[in-house]
Amino acid sequence: MQMPNDPRPTAFAERAAQHLQRLVQVLDEPLEAFLGEAPFKSDAAEAAELLRLWHAIQDPENRQSLLLAARGLVDREADARLAAE
Repeated sequence: MQMPNDPRPTAFAERAAQHLQRLVQVLDEPLEAFLGEAPFKSDAAEAAELLRLWHAIQDPENRQSLLLAARGLVDREADARLAAE
């Protein structure tokens, strides 16, 4: 049970806000793109969605399955680019 004066949620929220601000700066995207409030779908917004989904996956085996699928997609795209050259 969480106590009313438990500092962990506040500390977590502060760290999350710091990480989000860093992403905004590094990717030069508006904050709204990461909060789902932007009127467009930028690469940064899609990357943020992917990160949210990743963190929602609790089972390590499911995370590994997702990584394996992503690596397969990257490999297939690389193969297609090489074949086109």
